[in-house]
Amino acid sequence: MERRNFLKIAALSGLGMVATGALASCAPQTDSAPAPGSSGDPAGSPINADLIFTMFPGYLALLTANVFDPLEKEHPGIDIEGVEGSASQTYAQLLASPSGSRSMHGGMMNDALSWSGVEDGLWQQMTPAEVPNIANIPETLRNDAGTPWVFNGFGISYNPDKLPNGLDSWTDLYSPSLKGKVALWPAHLDAYLMAAVAAGVNETEIEKGIEAWKKAKDNIGMWVTSVADLHQAMDRGEIWAAPDFLSATVRDAKAGMNLAMSLPAEGAALNSYQLEVVNGISNDENRAMEKLIDLCLDEAAQSEAFKTQYLTPSNSNVKVDASDAKIKGLENYNFTAADAEKSFYKPDYKWVGENKDKITKLIEDNLK
Repeated sequence: MERRNFLKIAALSGLGMVATGALASCAPQTDSAPAPGSSGDPAGSPINADLIFTMFPGYLALLTANVFDPLEKEHPGIDIEGVEGSASQTYAQLLASPSGSRSMHGGMMNDALSWSGVEDGLWQQMTPAEVPNIANIPETLRNDAGTPWVFNGFGISYNPDKLPNGLDSWTDLYSPSLKGKVALWPAHLDAYLMAAVAAGVNETEIEKGIEAWKKAKDNIGMWVTSVADLHQAMDRGEIWAAPDFLSATVRDAKAGMNLAMSLPAEGAALNSYQLEVVNGISNDENRAMEKLIDLCLDEAAQSEAFKTQYLTPSNSNVKVDASDAKIKGLENYNFTAADAEKSFYKPDYKWVGENKDKITKLIEDNLK
């Protein structure tokens, strides 16, 4: 059996088709994995590593063409198996696997679970010199629990025929004219964080955001668990507006759906796709992961992330042709790290990770 096929079978059986987080730039390094360049692993020596790298659904082709294949060509001793799936499932599988026998070596994680991984000791500190492209990510947009690959704002999508004047604020979703026409997510918590911010308090006072939504509860016409379902309902005019992901809205609007996007005055929530190196892996696996992550942050791979997925590059040197992504409501957003700094609000995801159960219960008890 070829090594790549064996790894895929191992990944699918061990992970149940799950995806994870990646590298933590400030997470504590434990003794279970010696630092690169230590005795027996001299820097510059050939690398032999079979990596399992997990990611959110939809990005396998992008990373294979722009990261995995080039890295394997440059380092013939490295073989990478990419596995797509749910971050929460991946995290649970990773947490259950013992140090020294992890179910994967690195990958993607959302902001909150990235912070949870710091608390649980899952991530290994990188060697900055081995990931030089991280220096090109603006300090204000970094998450100390990981290294941002790309950014995806969480703002408000809407049907431009039903709302020709758009929406300017998160509070616009409470308008009586939207009774039964707003969709909310039970799991994506950014909408409730930003409701608190729009109420004039810190997002950690999320009760204020839940309270505001409770008063406008009649506006909730749909609870959604998938972007596809949301966008189809909005395209049909059944739903007029919803907290939503910028990149997916642009993608489906460009594909012909009747969608527009608002980056509210209070800011869209900053969603960063964190890259993590798993703790307890070998020296060669660690070295290979660092090279993989640096390629993820390279200008060529970052540009392709925009071209194929309309994701905002985290590398501040990357300039893309945003004219291809212009839809109603996004006329002045140019998909650069500088735009993300201006238009996105960075919630305290460490707090979110620590209080996820509390937030979920507030939503269940007050809104559903």
